[in-house]
Amino acid sequence: MKPASIRKFDWLYLGSVAIGLLGVALNYGAIAGLTEADLARQGYADMGVGVLIAGVLFGIAISLALWFMISILRIGLAKWLLVVLTAWSVVTSGVAIVTNFDATMVWGLVSTVMTVMTVLAIWFLFQPDATAWFAEKKGGNGAE
Repeated sequence: MKPASIRKFDWLYLGSVAIGLLGVALNYGAIAGLTEADLARQGYADMGVGVLIAGVLFGIAISLALWFMISILRIGLAKWLLVVLTAWSVVTSGVAIVTNFDATMVWGLVSTVMTVMTVLAIWFLFQPDATAWFAEKKGGNGAE
């Protein structure tokens, strides 16, 4: 049975993914417009919406794969990969807020909520009961 910290991780992390989807749905027009404009400047005007949808699906797939590897398979390396990706997200969110806090403010706020939820979820992965749960899979001595 999963310890309380891992169950809290599940709720917070999967909740952050759900909030991300809700944010994309609520801001789809603005995000699609920015994506199309950016790709048009690069000469790929006809790919805007497809790239956006593919990017969202790819992001969800990575998020769910990380959750599965951490919460179901108990792979410690996936926990550290999530830490690195979240740290990168925190840095890039900070840079985005400082450089261009404009019409996409709502999306930025949704992204910030997602990041905070993910950071809290990660915190639960390093609680004593979660650490013991990960070690239990390895037989307690690090061997599979």
